[in-house]
Amino acid sequence: MYLIYNILLILVSLLLTPLILCALSKGKYRRGLTQKLGFIPPSLLLKLSGERPVWVHAVSVGEVMVALPLIQEIKRRYPYQKVLLSTVTVTGNYTATLKTREVDAVIYFTFDYPFIVKRVIKKIQPKLFITLETEIWPNFLRELQRNGIPSIVISGRISNNSYQKYRWSRFFFSRVLKNINAFCMQTEVDSRRIIDIGAPSDRVITIGNLKFDQEVSLLSTQEKVALYKLLKLKENQKIFIAGSTHRGEEETVVEVFKHLKKSYQDLLLILAPRHPERFSEVAHLLSRHHLSSIKRTEIEAGNSNNHYDVILLDTIGELSKLYSIGTIIFVGGSLVPIGGHNVLEPVAYRKPVLFGPHMENFSEIARSLRESGGGLQVESPEEFLAHAEVLLKNDDVREKLGEQAFKVIANNQGATKKAMEVIERLKPSE
Repeated sequence: MYLIYNILLILVSLLLTPLILCALSKGKYRRGLTQKLGFIPPSLLLKLSGERPVWVHAVSVGEVMVALPLIQEIKRRYPYQKVLLSTVTVTGNYTATLKTREVDAVIYFTFDYPFIVKRVIKKIQPKLFITLETEIWPNFLRELQRNGIPSIVISGRISNNSYQKYRWSRFFFSRVLKNINAFCMQTEVDSRRIIDIGAPSDRVITIGNLKFDQEVSLLSTQEKVALYKLLKLKENQKIFIAGSTHRGEEETVVEVFKHLKKSYQDLLLILAPRHPERFSEVAHLLSRHHLSSIKRTEIEAGNSNNHYDVILLDTIGELSKLYSIGTIIFVGGSLVPIGGHNVLEPVAYRKPVLFGPHMENFSEIARSLRESGGGLQVESPEEFLAHAEVLLKNDDVREKLGEQAFKVIANNQGATKKAMEVIERLKPSE
């Protein structure tokens, strides 16, 4: 089975060679390429020298933020334990470097070719491997098992689409999953699905979602005042924040904003596209709608004239903090079939949150928020506008819904503690 997998892996790589070469002509895709090919800089290996590291893998920004409370708890219980954090995306790598003081080194995750994963595992020699949200790499996991290195899936989930794909290739993945020592899944449904795909049932437990354990540093009144000043805004100005948006969503957000602007002249839109390479594209969209806009970096550079309708957030790692001053908050990846993004970030600030119908990646969280009343799922631009108008004009309703949403976080915490029990059981003592 592994022979077939590796042959297919090579064939797909050869077929995609023209696209790969085209992608590599862009700086974004060249970053970290040598590390992905298995060449870890000596300076990074030096940071990991001494005690063998615990290796935590988080694909992108969202998974990195989820991993933070777990990494902090590992360091709290084992202060001298080295921790390595790997990511796949450029933004994930940047966020990991920026946000994770507890991590000893940050690298790009290796491509899953046998000769590459052997080299990387031999160089790093982790004592334990933790992967967030069911990142399954067959050759890598097999090589870990061959070297006697335990691996754990934490905050694992299996979406409907993934479930069907895995079931179709169950004959292969059932063998791959036997290389994993423990599966800490988010829900009972996820647990049943991973067992059905082939995970040994005695290695599967349901612990909940690590996202509920994310710590958010609440801003003091003085810090909020400073944030308004930094963005050249009036204190307590009404702000519409659309975070982590994708192509096909900004158009709806802009139309809703223009309608709201007719009744609330001082309303400002902070628009944060999910992918940095789309900043210019979104800026052109705003221009077509005759909305005056400014990039966040231009404000910091002193290029602000204080007359703009939209702030285009062209920075990384700042969105979560900005949610604290939002009046209306929409989280993207949900009006288009992406699967949604982390709606708990604004909820942590006791804010009600709007999101679209495509929340497959956060289905249980979305359901809980809908039931609390603090999560408002919209199916159409008209419904989006109607909910936004209610939140904008009624402070009491907005605060009440925000408190109800926050209770969802308070009532679902504890996954980190359960995950640590598994880590302590499997982590080698030396």
